[in-house]
Amino acid sequence: MAAFGSFNRLFNFTTNTCVKRILPTSTNKQYYLGLKLQQIEVAGYASHRQPIRYKLPWFKPKPSYQEEIPEEYEEKKEKAAADVINKINKQIATNQVGRLFAVIYLCGTQFKITENDVIAIEGHWPPQPGDQLNLEKVLLVGGKDFTLIGRPILNRELVSVNATIIQKTLSHTITHFRMRPRKQFKRINFIRIPRTMLRINSITINGDIDKKKEVEGLDRIY
Repeated sequence: MAAFGSFNRLFNFTTNTCVKRILPTSTNKQYYLGLKLQQIEVAGYASHRQPIRYKLPWFKPKPSYQEEIPEEYEEKKEKAAADVINKINKQIATNQVGRLFAVIYLCGTQFKITENDVIAIEGHWPPQPGDQLNLEKVLLVGGKDFTLIGRPILNRELVSVNATIIQKTLSHTITHFRMRPRKQFKRINFIRIPRTMLRINSITINGDIDKKKEVEGLDRIY
């Protein structure tokens, strides 16, 4: 195909030069054979094919003018947000949030929890059975009608997650077998990973969600 394209361009240039020298301009177009060869498709493919560009359907085309957001839209948006916040605060005040759930970050792992759940923390962890813990790294908390999402975590005075260490135990026996082929090397080890069982006592939302109770980032470092 590439060889035919090169030959086609060379043939067009040669034919055009010869015809222009021999024939006048009026008859030049009638005997210009290169133009006809250029319009012929070879093996079902056009000689000049434009690259096909695909656009994802959810990407909107760029407008030809500068978009401006009217002030009325901002006022309506703020009013709608205020109405939603007031409804959530009313549910919290009247204790109509239902059974709360939360996503916490603990020992490098995220857990989705609710009240009376028992989660297992693998590896060495210093707390002992009977210790009361207040889990502060809460990524998300939600009820039956709303969900509060942190950026990346929620204010520690807004949400309280209380838990108790109930047991420290070991996992089931894990067999670790190693072998090197053609080296007469075989080793078999039995491993049990320490686990800490943690019971979630309560998940509570303290006060209104739109009131900032502390300045975040100044009194703690993660």
